[in-house]
Amino acid sequence: MAKVVDFKNTSGQTLYVEVGKPNNLLERTPEIYDNDFDGHAKLALIDVYGMFFPDGDGTKKPFVYLRHTDVSKNEYRFANLVELGDDFLSPQKGAYHVDEIATPETPIIEYQKITENPLVYGFGSEEKLVECRFHKDYVTMKEGDFFNIKGEPWSHTIYDHQSVYNNASMIFQPTSWIGSFKGKPILGLGEFDRMFIKEAVEGFGDIPLGYIAFMGIGIREDGRKETTFISISINGVGKTLAYYILEGEQPIVTDQVSMEADWTRLPYVDDGTCVFKDAIFRFCDKEIHFEGKWGSKGFTAKPRVEKHGQSHVLGTWYEGNKPYKHRLYYTFVENMDAYDYNLEKLGFDIIG
Repeated sequence: MAKVVDFKNTSGQTLYVEVGKPNNLLERTPEIYDNDFDGHAKLALIDVYGMFFPDGDGTKKPFVYLRHTDVSKNEYRFANLVELGDDFLSPQKGAYHVDEIATPETPIIEYQKITENPLVYGFGSEEKLVECRFHKDYVTMKEGDFFNIKGEPWSHTIYDHQSVYNNASMIFQPTSWIGSFKGKPILGLGEFDRMFIKEAVEGFGDIPLGYIAFMGIGIREDGRKETTFISISINGVGKTLAYYILEGEQPIVTDQVSMEADWTRLPYVDDGTCVFKDAIFRFCDKEIHFEGKWGSKGFTAKPRVEKHGQSHVLGTWYEGNKPYKHRLYYTFVENMDAYDYNLEKLGFDIIG
């Protein structure tokens, strides 16, 4: 039986998270973070990521899209359309349209107000086409002539105030996707997230990373939308955040969570990096079950074996003690500094 390890916020900062309505139309320093506590934080990163299903068939293996953009430096960090591995210990099989995807070397049109009426913000590039647009009621993303999505924001947005990272605040915005990939229709779920970094901090490179993070989004068979996010610091920073939101019910947010899981060393690296297959997260009266199915090592065209301590796994999830399936779902697990000795020190077992 897997061990249960308890985590709580020991960072010295009170958990500060707001759940509110979507707000796509934001200046680089939005009012919500333009205060002394948040350090008059400026927009630094825009992350668009999610799972999509060709022909909208949620019973088939999904693909993953991710574009990670550093708007503080006006450059792309990376992006890909990824085919995941065959099981939780397998790296990704590869990526599509690699030569046509905009890279850090691609000139970028900076994040700015695109039009005044209607009010639209966005960024992109022309050399290798990228077009990200934030409209009042929806968001869009386009890559070349081979991938495009329209994202419908869910009714709730999570406004985090440095409860996940030191010196940085996050907006988590779950969305439903409709679009096309290689000329075929797709449906999916994902996030249009934004990170804001304190004005006095140099940039994303100054944010210490070392955590277990799980994101789950799903549409139940009865149509209700639910989302959960768990972030556990394992690098000494001491931040812990967990939330769960089900449409029509009161949001649950806490800084205490337990995790039940066994860990296994990745078989294709020799640095002790580990990943878990299945996990149960418990907080307040909620029990989040995750079943890992497909692995990845970074979301690059080839496995990012040089990124030591990092592991990824994606799969299915449900809340409670009775399993159920979602019409559509999205999960994302990223572990940083997930070395065997670190995990054993926390109290987990390494079983392989």
